[in-house]
Parts: sequence; structure tokens; C-alpha cells
Amino acid sequence: MPIYTTQCPSCGDAGDLRLSFVDYDEIQTGAKNLICNQCEAKCHILFDPSSVQFVMKDGESGGWQSKALKENKYRARHREVMARRERDHVFKPQLQANYKGIETGTWKDAREFARVETAKEHGQEAAKAVAQTYDPLVKKAKG
Repeated sequence: MPIYTTQCPSCGDAGDLRLSFVDYDEIQTGAKNLICNQCEAKCHILFDPSSVQFVMKDGESGGWQSKALKENKYRARHREVMARRERDHVFKPQLQANYKGIETGTWKDAREFARVETAKEHGQEAAKAVAQTYDPLVKKAKG
């Protein structure tokens, strides 16, 4: 509920008053009056945009901050569940060390086999180029 500044025109007493929107509308239309605590005269609501404040209560519906915290907790739990589901149900294929479909034990063996076979058919220059294509896979297998 917003906090409004009130002032009495007869005694000059000023104060802050928390009003609901319904009460504020009734006061503005004249259906309800504000009474001064000191002289019991009719008070006026002063318009001061810097003094208008809203209090966000943290209850069942919650304020903006508590809703954001609830949403973040929900999303964190959801990410954990989805990661577990992916880990359990999604097949992640792994590359098998091979050269032209012939499986070898390691990528290092596949590189050597590719170098030897290519050297027989196309020479040492081509063999060196083909063997270099296996280097990233050999490094990855070591790490």
C-alpha cells in the first residue's frame, strides 16, 4: 500500500499515512474524509511523487524478489532433473579408432596404419598429410 503525506490546513500538522487504493479513491471523490489528530479538522493529501512508496509484502503470493527466488530455485531443480534424464537416456556415441573402416586398438595405431597404407599407394608426402589428420584424436585420447 502506498504511503501518502497529509497536511492539516488549520493547524499545519503534517504526517504520513498508509492508504489502500480504495481508500485513496474514496478520499479523492469526497466519500471519505481525513481528520487531523490534533485539531480534528479536515486534512488534505499532498502530492509528492518522491514520497510515494510501495511495500511489497512477502506472503503467499510474495513480492517481486521472492517470486524471482522461487523461479530461480524451480529452474535450478529443473536443470538438475533434465541433466539426469539426458545422462540416463541420451546415447552419446564415441568414435572408434579405425582407418577406412578397419578398427584398430588406439588412435595412435590408426594413425600409423594410415601412414603405412597411404605411403604404399601415394608416397611419403601424402602419408604425412593423412597421418596429421589423426593427431587431434591421438592428443584427445592421451588427455
